Amino acid sequence: MFIDTHCHIHDSKMFAELAKSRHLPPPLTPEDYLSIATKNNVTTVITIGTDAADSQAAVRFAEAHDNVYSTVGIHPSETTDLPNLHQIQELKNSPKVVAFGEIGLDYHYPDFDQKAQIRLFEEQLQLAQDLDLPVILHIREAYPDALAVLDNFPGLRGVAHSFSDHIKPVEELLKRDLYIGLNGIATFTRDPFQLEAFNAIPLDRLLLETDAPFLTPKPFRGKINHPAYVKNVGEWVAKSRGLTSDEIAKVTTKNASNLFNLPAEKGKL
Repeated sequence: MFIDTHCHIHDSKMFAELAKSRHLPPPLTPEDYLSIATKNNVTTVITIGTDAADSQAAVRFAEAHDNVYSTVGIHPSETTDLPNLHQIQELKNSPKVVAFGEIGLDYHYPDFDQKAQIRLFEEQLQLAQDLDLPVILHIREAYPDALAVLDNFPGLRGVAHSFSDHIKPVEELLKRDLYIGLNGIATFTRDPFQLEAFNAIPLDRLLLETDAPFLTPKPFRGKINHPAYVKNVGEWVAKSRGLTSDEIAKVTTKNASNLFNLPAEKGKL
């Protein structure tokens, strides 16, 4: 069994816009993608909130589907949504909310507002601690600042999602007892330093994800990503470490269940 620990399956608009921008056929329905995932032994999916309204949509979607869970949070690119953080706090009582995220820092685009991002990050880390929820971290080209902020919140549980950096951040994340999430990037990167970092992640700290509809793994490049493809990420990890896909499925499912306190559920999504 595999768990897709990070996707946006609830956001049909996101899937449709990505398909249109890449001149691809219209995407299937979320229910169709969940059915395909079940047939590929992906039995649990976590769908991710990126702002206050999207977090509400993620929770509603999870509540309507067995074995689908959600997170709530404001993405670092959505700094103007900070005043609506109270709306996210109101979602905490849903049994389908398993984490706070995705939150963090993203310095990739030239017009980023460093101070606003750090403030938003700190506010959400405090709320996550207050609610006793693990965090899903979005950190891109911002590890020095992100790690410094994280050090002000000792004991925090969470995962650095869509990891694509080099070995030093892996070492720093492990020092803080955080998990590290790999997705389709691992299957198609040619960066030897990334590959070194990916293979340095201890199995007991590894999570698998798709980030669907983005970052489609090989051999499905050029198509819309969806939760069933987390199996291909697992197969890449297994091959790179000389293990079986079943072994990777078992350990990463255990890791995800421990971090997100998921019940032992089986069957259709």
